[in-house]
Amino acid sequence: MRVRMHCPGPEGHGVARHARCLSTLLLERGVRVVESGADLVHVQFSDSLYDGAAATAASAFEGWAAGVAGPVVVTVHDLPGDDPDPGRDARRGAAYRRVLDSGARVVVSAGHEAEKVLALTGEKPDVIPLPLPHRAAHAGQRRRTALGVAGFVYPGKGHEEVIRAAARHPWRPEVVALGAASAGHAGLAAGLAAVAEELGVRFTVTGTLDDPGMAAGLSAVAVPVAPARRVSASGSVMSWLSVGRRPLVAAGAYSRELAAMAPSAVHLYETDQDLDDLVDRALRDEAVTRAAGPARWFDVGGMHRDLYASVLEASC
Repeated sequence: MRVRMHCPGPEGHGVARHARCLSTLLLERGVRVVESGADLVHVQFSDSLYDGAAATAASAFEGWAAGVAGPVVVTVHDLPGDDPDPGRDARRGAAYRRVLDSGARVVVSAGHEAEKVLALTGEKPDVIPLPLPHRAAHAGQRRRTALGVAGFVYPGKGHEEVIRAAARHPWRPEVVALGAASAGHAGLAAGLAAVAEELGVRFTVTGTLDDPGMAAGLSAVAVPVAPARRVSASGSVMSWLSVGRRPLVAAGAYSRELAAMAPSAVHLYETDQDLDDLVDRALRDEAVTRAAGPARWFDVGGMHRDLYASVLEASC
């Protein structure tokens, strides 16, 4: 079976990393990932992969899809449905509906995303969990009093929540953002630094990290935190799990679903007090957030291989 993986947008984007990780898992399951001569095309879509509004992203997708011969599978990311701005949610919903109605076989990464697709189109998509990256835990020096947040710095990620949690702890641990500010949000990183300084907390933004650097950072911090509550499906949480960490994860639709699938993989928290208690426990006992190895996970490569086979059989 030969599959072409298509993911527009910058290489450092989380969806692009998802595509690369999935390609590796597919090769392990006997699926050839090729640039030409493919039996089908698997495209990754998020409006954040494109410059401009969501409608522009949908138009670009439709233009691309019109030139593709043969079956297409589309995994949709960052689905609308719970934006605090109802107008933005409606605009994004209209754009995503155009992608979902393109005739491609639709895949999502979580059950609550499937419900969003059902609300937009009246049809349920296939659900395949996010892939777990192959990333060995790093045995280097540990930052024994540091809280870490993995991924880009962007609005709603929750860095300020973690800074304030650090300020409430008597040790005033450092907060490390493992990644760079996303495009257009350098001012946010500066604002977070100002909040941290005012609260007496050291705040570090590492900038872009390569895979070994990210593995080292994920392994080094004392307390892994995933504070984003409205995340649709979280590659950042997968990054923590990939090096055997058990992160503190803000309760939300995706994190509750994840905790149900893998109860020992994460620590959910609802309130600031919950977070404070978990931070204190983790700072005093590193076993709270360290597992023996990477989390046991689903055969995501095999699940995609079986999906492709069903698409090709239906197209014959």
